[in-house]
Parts: sequence; C-alpha cells; structure tokens
Amino acid sequence: MYMTHLQQLFINNIRYYRSVAGYSQVAFSEQLGLSPNYLNAVENGKNFPSPEVLQRILDVLNLLPYELFLEKPTSQTQAKNNETAQIVEDLKQQIIERFDSVLQKC
Repeated sequence: MYMTHLQQLFINNIRYYRSVAGYSQVAFSEQLGLSPNYLNAVENGKNFPSPEVLQRILDVLNLLPYELFLEKPTSQTQAKNNETAQIVEDLKQQIIERFDSVLQKC
C-alpha cells in the first residue's frame, strides 16, 4: 500500500507522541474512546481519522495540530509533554492530600 509522505509523518508522530505520553496502543485507544483495532489501523496507515478523532488525539496528547505533521518532533514538544505530565501528577497528589484531609475531619 502506497502512503504519502504526509501520511507517514502523521503515523510516525502519533506513535512517537503516544509513547512519550506513556500510552500503550490499547490504553491510548481507551483514552480516545476508540477500539484498539481502529487505532491500530490508523497507526498502520489503513485508516485516517476524522476531524473529530483528530481533535481527541490532540486533546489527549496535549498537542497543537501542526505537531502531528512535524518532520521530526522537537525536544521542546517533548519537554512540554513532560511538563504537562508532571503538572497532572502534582494535581493528582494535591487532590489525594485534600481528600485525605477531608476524610480525616469526618
């Protein structure tokens, strides 16, 4: 099957950003609300996602649209993803601590 350069960039970047975010293909498909088979077909160039699915991908991976089509993902993008992951972890910890505090008062 012939793939354009743009399709190959998209596929490579989806795989790259998914792995940087720490998602397996199955976990990523769950986050997107898609079947693992569909995501596998996207990552193998058999399907191309609709605009709605593209938006979900961008939202879950915290990316801007152009980042899915970069020739080579930049370290700046990777740093942004790492920073976002750290912020999420910090927020989770704060929520747990506050929840524990509320429970202790009960």
